[in-house]
Amino acid sequence: MLLGGTIAQAGASNSNPMEKAIAWAMKTAADNRHGYSQGKENATASRPYTGSREGPDYDCSSFIYHALEHAGFPIIEAWHKNPDYRKLYHGKQYTGDADTIWPDLQRIGGFTRYSWQAVKNNLKRGDILCDPAHHVALYVGDGWTVEAKGVQNGQGGDWRTGDQGGEIDCYSAYGRGWTEVYRYTGK
Repeated sequence: MLLGGTIAQAGASNSNPMEKAIAWAMKTAADNRHGYSQGKENATASRPYTGSREGPDYDCSSFIYHALEHAGFPIIEAWHKNPDYRKLYHGKQYTGDADTIWPDLQRIGGFTRYSWQAVKNNLKRGDILCDPAHHVALYVGDGWTVEAKGVQNGQGGDWRTGDQGGEIDCYSAYGRGWTEVYRYTGK
């Protein structure tokens, strides 16, 4: 359930640029003009995605890429320099995926990768939680993430923006199969 401004204010530190990423992500989650889509480039007959994954709708990874861009991290430019941008997507996917986010974070610098097991009991606000084969989310504190994962919430719908409710929302960070955590540690 979306917790509005309560999480967005908890433990905020203006010295960490990840606060800007969190603020954008929480504002986007609270605005029902945004929903979940993996975009037409990923559509299949059984999953007829509509719209774009680059706004106003997002999938999990494009949501994180855009949050980081709004915080001043040039991660989309880093993605366009990633060999996978051409190799896997022929330059057609504007932002990367959960499996390309770590190489892109390395290109921009300032992030450290940890195993989930090493830091799961000491998560920091602004951590990026990832299972590179499946999903990525932004940790906002108090055991919660903000993320795009609407098609998995079991409320039905026909793949249109907002038709499932909570397509971009806050969820518990735990019991989710995360394997890696990317933390901004500064340049």
